[in-house]
Amino acid sequence: MLSVTQIGPIEAFELLKNNPNSVLVDVRTYEEFNFVGIVDAADFQNRIILLPWQLMPAMDYNHNFSNSLEEQLAKLFAQNSKDAQILFLCRSGARSNQAAAHAVSLGYSNCFNIVNGFEGDPDASGHRGKTNGWKANSLPWRQK
Repeated sequence: MLSVTQIGPIEAFELLKNNPNSVLVDVRTYEEFNFVGIVDAADFQNRIILLPWQLMPAMDYNHNFSNSLEEQLAKLFAQNSKDAQILFLCRSGARSNQAAAHAVSLGYSNCFNIVNGFEGDPDASGHRGKTNGWKANSLPWRQK
């Protein structure tokens, strides 16, 4: 797997807020967007792409991922899309790390994986969203 820079949720949020040449790519499933919630990207001019890496119900690879990513990045950054800072997010940081490595293989050199993802690790009761990750750090999010 190609090397991807790992970044914490708070650092990721600050980078997105302060760098207009950055974008958040959430690679969770449509079901997760709809039922778990999404990042509220208002603080970084709504530079967010919701693009599943895998598709339910079998969690098969999304064969449109590469083309959709390239199209959406080109819309945001035109000819500078290969230089954009692209921050990938999933539930826990695993799928987003895979997606970020894939983006590096496509020629995007500034890819970051947000460690612990949107919901983070489960707590002692098996519940996510309380131990670490985007939600546990009280960063902006909303129900879709």
